[in-house]
This record gives sequence, C-alpha cells and structure tokens, in this order.
Amino acid sequence: MRITIDVRYRDLDILGHVNNAVYLTYFEYARLKIFHNWFTSENEPDFVIARAEVDFIKPVFIGTVNVQVKVSHIGNTSFTLEYEIANEKGETCARGRTVQVLVDPESGSKIRIDGKRLEFLKNLKE
Repeated sequence: MRITIDVRYRDLDILGHVNNAVYLTYFEYARLKIFHNWFTSENEPDFVIARAEVDFIKPVFIGTVNVQVKVSHIGNTSFTLEYEIANEKGETCARGRTVQVLVDPESGSKIRIDGKRLEFLKNLKE
C-alpha cells in the first residue's frame, strides 16, 4: 500500500532537509493509515512497536513523499512491516522496518495473531 505525505516545514532541520527522527513519524503515519480499521475497540488486543530501523539513502526536502508499506513477515505474536520512502521524483530516499508485537491492553502480555487480524495481515503481505 502506498501513502502520500506532505512534508511540513517543521519536519526540516537547519540544513533544509527532513530530520532523521521524522522518518519514523512518516512510518507511523503510513502504518496508522493502513491499520485504521484494526482499531475497533479499546478492549481488543493491540500492537506495540518492539523494533524500528531506518536506512537513510538520500535527503528529503520540502514537498511530498510516498511511503510504500508491506508486511514482510507474520509470526505467532509479532509481524514485520517494511517501508520505502520516495521523493516526488520517485527516487528512494529511505528504507525501514518495524516489528510489531500483539499485546493484550489490560495485561500487557503477548498474544497470538489469529482470526481476522491474521487474515488482514496476510492480505497486506500479498
């Protein structure tokens, strides 16, 4: 799935390109867009980020970016998302990955990915 994001002036650092920490915010925004139907009730299991990594390839400047997101791995209690950020010219500027762990919001314990959530993730993997 591809998400377009406007680069905001506040995203820029003193050199005029997007600050390195903002890339994770772009990943987060794309992830939330994909999973907006995932969050149906505050009592249902949710996920937390267990790992995040970014490879910076070239700077991003003011304008828009496209963030491509896909599921690359589904485990018993976790899943991995891979991201690619491209500028307006279609040039790859960054790649990244996050590992999400499904947890019960009340106990904080890891829980299995199954049912409709597993099907949802499988559909994103294809």
